[in-house]
This record gives sequence, C-alpha cells and structure tokens, in this order.
Amino acid sequence: MKDFDVIIIGGGINGLTVAAYLQKAGLSVAVFEARGQCGAFCDTVELGRPGFLHNTHAQWIVPAMSPAMADLELEQYGLDLRGCDVLFAKPFRDGTNSLLALDPMQSQASIARHSEHDAGVVAKIGAYQMEHGAEALEINRRAVFGLPTEELADLTANFNDGLMKSLDVPLSGDDISRMTGFELLETLFESEHTKTLPGALGEFTGQWPLNRRVGPTVMGLAGLNPMAVHTAKGGSHALTHSLVKCFVANGGKIWTTCPVEKILMEDGRAVGIRLSEDALLPGEEIRANTIVSNLTLVPTFLRLLGEEAIGATWARRIKYFNYDDPQLLAVCWALKGDPVFASADYDPGIQRCWVGYFGGDSLDEIRTIQAEAATGVVPSRTMGGWFNFTRADPTQAPPGCHTVSAWMTVPPRPRRWRNKRLPGWDSWRQGLGEALGDEMTELYEQFAPGFKDLIIEQHVNTPMNQEMMNPSAVRGNMIGGSAIPEQYGANRPLPGVVQNGVSRSFIPGLYLSNSIHPFGATHLASGCLTATEVAEDLGCRNRDWWAAQPFDWFLTNLPRIPLNLGVDDRWKNAPSGEETQS
Repeated sequence: MKDFDVIIIGGGINGLTVAAYLQKAGLSVAVFEARGQCGAFCDTVELGRPGFLHNTHAQWIVPAMSPAMADLELEQYGLDLRGCDVLFAKPFRDGTNSLLALDPMQSQASIARHSEHDAGVVAKIGAYQMEHGAEALEINRRAVFGLPTEELADLTANFNDGLMKSLDVPLSGDDISRMTGFELLETLFESEHTKTLPGALGEFTGQWPLNRRVGPTVMGLAGLNPMAVHTAKGGSHALTHSLVKCFVANGGKIWTTCPVEKILMEDGRAVGIRLSEDALLPGEEIRANTIVSNLTLVPTFLRLLGEEAIGATWARRIKYFNYDDPQLLAVCWALKGDPVFASADYDPGIQRCWVGYFGGDSLDEIRTIQAEAATGVVPSRTMGGWFNFTRADPTQAPPGCHTVSAWMTVPPRPRRWRNKRLPGWDSWRQGLGEALGDEMTELYEQFAPGFKDLIIEQHVNTPMNQEMMNPSAVRGNMIGGSAIPEQYGANRPLPGVVQNGVSRSFIPGLYLSNSIHPFGATHLASGCLTATEVAEDLGCRNRDWWAAQPFDWFLTNLPRIPLNLGVDDRWKNAPSGEETQS
C-alpha cells in the first residue's frame, strides 16, 4: 500500500472530521477503522423489529453549531437536520411542566407560571446577552471551538461580572468560575420548577453541576436560550454518513475491518502504523508524515505505543486517567403510538417536544443522584432523560409508530443499589441493566399513563454494551474520558500530554482527536481543532473554503430547519402557556 500524508486511526465522527478537512485541503489521508463501518458512537440501527431505527449512543446531535456544517458542506452530503419548536421539557409529579422553547417568550411564559421572580431573572439574562450579543457569541465560540486559555477565562469572568450586576446578584465572575452549578442555580432562582430545568440540562451535557468550576457552563444554560439541538432524517448515523461522503468525494480512503495494532516509531517520532493480524490487510505497515489517533488516551498510549515508546513515568500517569465518572444506561423502545404526558393538560407544549427529563422534582433530588453515582452507588431514585425521535423525524419508525429512548446516570462499576451490594463491572453481566430498564419503563408510565400499553419491544444498552461496541470507550465513557476538573479545559486530557495547542502530543508526529478539549461530541469541536493544528503544521490551513465561524450556520439556517414533522395534529396548534383540557 502507498504511503499517505496523514493516517487517522479510528473512524469516529471527530476522526472523520479531521480526515475530511485535511483531504479537502489537498493532503492525502487514509482512515483505518476496526469495525465494519465508521461512527461507532454516532450509530442508528434496527435493534429488533424492521423499520424501527434506534440511535444507540448519540441521540440529540449538535453539528448545527459547528463550522464543519458549512466548511465540509455536510447538508449537501445528506445531513438533513430536524427538530421541534419546544426544545426541552421537564414534567413534574404535581402535573405541571417547565418548557424551553425556540421562542424565548414561550420559555419565559412557562417559567412565569411557576415564579414571576424566576421569569424576570431569565428575561434579564436574555436582555443582557442580547445587549452584549457580539461578546457573548465570541465567548461561546471560543469556549467550544477555541483553546482553553487564561484570556478566555478572564473574558468569561468579566462578562459574568456585568451580568451579575445587571441582576443585582452579589457575585463576581470569579465567584461563578469557582462555583458548582447547583450553587449557582440556588442563588439565581426560587422555584424548583425553574432550578431543575438547567440543572437537568447540565446532566445532559456531561458537565455535571455537582462539580466545581462548571458555574460558567451552567450560567450559560440558566438563560434558557435556544439551542442547536436536533435529530437527523434517518437518525444520528446520518452525521457519520455525511462526513464519510465528504471525505470520499474529495479523494479520501477508508479501510474498515482494519484494527491498528501498533503506531510505528523511528528516532522518537511517529511514522506509521501496523495493522493487526486479523485485519482485512493482516500485518500491513503503512507510513505517513502525520498520525492522528481518534482512540481515547489509554488505548492510544498504552496499547498502540506502550511503555517502551513513552517511558515508565508517562505510562504510570496515563494508566490512571479517569474514565469512571458516571455514564449512561439507555433504554430503547419501539412503540405503537405517541405517549401522552399527564402534564399535557397543564401545558400541551410538552407534546411538541422530543427531548426532556423526568424525575428529580427538586434540585436536591438531582444533586443526590449525581453524588450517589459519582461514588459508585446506583441512584436510589430513578430519573433521567427521554427522547422521542419520531416527533421530530417520523422516518425513524413505521407510520403511526414511534421510537423512544430514556437514559439514567449510573456508575460504570456499581457497588451498591439500594440495599443490595453489587460486584462492580460484572453487575452488567448479571442482569442489572435489565432491572434498571424496567425501572425506567415504570418511571415513564408514571409521567405518561398508558405508556406500557404502547410498547412493542424494549432494549437496554449498558456501559458494558458501549465498551463492547467501541473498546476505545473505556467503561463505556461517552466523551473520551471523564470531564472532571483535573481532566478538563487546559488540563485535558492530562497536563503535558498535549503541547502548544490541544492536539499535538508529546510524541512528535502524533496528534490526538479524542480525549482532548473540549470533549468528544457531535459538535465536532475536537475534530475541528485537531484539523486546524495539523493543517497549520503542514502548511495547508489557508484555504478560501475553510472560513466558517462556529454557530453561524445555525443562526443563518434556523428558520428553515423542519420542525414538528412527527407531532400528532392534535398537538400541533395547541396553545402553550395556559391550561388546556386534552
């Protein structure tokens, strides 16, 4: 096989993003993927009944905020984003709900029904952000798609200084930077119906409000701003398909069923790869000027390089990289109808929402389950996120039917659930996933009576299932390693692993596109950042087409993204913000 300018190890979505950018920029790029297809964590499959498409990992996708949407022309390569006009909903046991909508006035009206004070806070946050729109946009762009610098931290703190003054809240921007998300929400709001909405959203993003130093992230959620969250026609895997199509259309090469066994080194530099003996090309050695690993930190350095290449000190440090922050257990259902939440009588807008969270009626309840999961205990209260994909995209199920999922936060190595001791990782082999799946079914039934009567089939996806599907995702970790403070921002993945940027590793010639800032996600930020740094080093960054700014595609194209395509006619024009009898 010929040599290449760049070799990408692993065909996940961020590795494909690097590949597509660099191939389009004129380099020769090859991707080697262990599985039979790319996009392990951005997959859509039939788990059972034909026609019911289930998104097994990435469920809401956020490429609309990414510059890759325009730079790589992902829409032209088949990525058809779809959503609902209500972005996020939280039903409560008292029969009410709180809604976050594309229309900020609808969000404020929903909050006002619970607390005029809180609605005023949300309105003031929105007004301040509008008044300082350019600054807010720049901070958001740099926070996700830029380097985690002290300058950015200062800009964020100064912005939040002014915001707190506008709210007449006695906090500084530096105070917020040191706070947990829960502390911040308790300072800003009075109603649990308000506090728990951004509190639950923080859990969705993997930025646990329980942790310190996530105050600025949760502050961004507290304004209940419209978010670039969607599904795609045909499911999440459409994002993988569009990246593959872009890469191949520009001349890129993908070899599937080709696990990499070793990163080759010469004179202390990465110079190529050797495929494993069970690869489609057994034992083949391929050379490149630059190697990009889209595997996570531990398999990259301990398996593909080994202590002989990186030294005992680095091997010891990397061995203890943390993957054990709480992960997700997901339940997927095929349904013969659309579940109706009991709180639709309070505000029918919840029936026009495809993403939400149930359980956790107070911030204390959410705080408790996060603290339990962080210490190896399966939460004693069942709660979590839910998705009804077919409200946004009816092509993911047969006519009249729906595919729905829900997830709960769990420790990957559970040691206790309620009064029962558990054997850690082996708990998933002993039926814990099925028991928790049944708990989630009962929870859905509590909030949407009649849900169980709609079930055609049920599937459970545990952290062990996730690791089996993608061994690079150690403990099933969904973002390339725990985003705890010591492994986040400038510390990610570990201090000194990357140098002079976010992807250039301490091994010359080796770049990373996984386990790096900000974290693995469908905004493709890690891939965009790695592509930029490789292109700068190889002298091909200056291309006319490589010019899009983060969030611009979303802000420009928001009005034409299809909404509510699978919402029942009964709910499409139902008024929100006032009690309606269903």
